[in-house]
Amino acid sequence: MVTKAERDHFQAMFRKLDADGDGVIEQVDIDQLVQEMLQRSGAGAPGTETWRRVTGLGNRLWRELLAAVDESGDHQVTAREFVAAYRSPDFLDRVAVPFELAVLEAADTDDDGRISVGEWLTWQQAKGIVLAEVLDEFRRVDADGDGYLTREECAQHIKQVYTT
Repeated sequence: MVTKAERDHFQAMFRKLDADGDGVIEQVDIDQLVQEMLQRSGAGAPGTETWRRVTGLGNRLWRELLAAVDESGDHQVTAREFVAAYRSPDFLDRVAVPFELAVLEAADTDDDGRISVGEWLTWQQAKGIVLAEVLDEFRRVDADGDGYLTREECAQHIKQVYTT
């Protein structure tokens, strides 16, 4: 049984992925989301290694999402199918978390292996998140309080976002 808080959480996530707002997620929605994030953040121009990696993982996310839940074979993912996929630990560990980490790693513009506050701000604002929320989220994710996010801190945060 899904609680109201879980339903609200998943509906918000679904709306972010449903780029055209038609009530289903299709490949074009994922493609549009990925390309808009890359463009707004300046993290990956078309053809660069970052662009290819993040775009490839977006394509994998789409294929795996379909394989996991598209029972009707219509190449669309409904909100209910989306929740079923994202509540699966296997899907999260195999597909969603690696995609999100690649997206976050694209924000590491100085290639030092960690995300600074400035890099986090640029990336999260490119996703359309409000500045105050971005700063608060950074503080929560930065478990050791050193002002940088490691891959492990980001992975733990991503899992928490999808499971709470």
